[in-house]
Amino acid sequence: MLSHAVIRVSGICSAAGMAVSAILLVYMVVHIILEIILRNFFGGSTNSMGEYVGYATGAMAFLALGHTFLSRKHVRVSLLRRFLRGKGAIAVELFCIAATFAMFAFLARYIWMILVRDYTRGSVSPTLTATPTWYIAAALFAGLVIFLIQLAASALDTVVNGVPEEQIEAE
Repeated sequence: MLSHAVIRVSGICSAAGMAVSAILLVYMVVHIILEIILRNFFGGSTNSMGEYVGYATGAMAFLALGHTFLSRKHVRVSLLRRFLRGKGAIAVELFCIAATFAMFAFLARYIWMILVRDYTRGSVSPTLTATPTWYIAAALFAGLVIFLIQLAASALDTVVNGVPEEQIEAE
C-alpha cells in the first residue's frame, strides 16, 4: 500500500536525521575535549570550536525534529483531545498537523532561499575558518524537509489508522 510505503520512507528519513544528529553530538564532545586539551596543555586552540559547535548544535536540533515527532517525544498539549473521540479527534489531529506543516513549510521556503543565495554568492562566515554559510543552511533545510515528510506521513497515518493513544511516561 502507498500509505505503508510513505510511512516507511518517513521513518527511514527520520532515523537518518537522528543518526546524523547523534554523530554531530559525538563530534561536539570530541571537539570540546580537544579544545580543552589544546588550551590547557599546549597553549593553543583550534580557533573554530565556538563556530563549529554552534553550527552542529543548530543542525542537530533541526535534523532530530522528524524522529522526535515520529517517536512522539515532542511537547504536546492534549487538553482538547481528552474530550474528543473518533472523527472529532481525527479532525483536530489533522488540523494541528496541517497548521504545523504550513508553518514549517514557510520556514523551509525561506531557509531554501538563504541556502540558494549563499551558495550562489559563495558567502562564507566572517571567521578565521571562512566556512561556506550554505553548509549551515543546507543542514537546517535537510532537517526541515525530514520533519515535513514526517508530518505528511503522520497525517496519512492518522487518516488510515486514526489518532494514536496518548502515552504519558512516568517521571
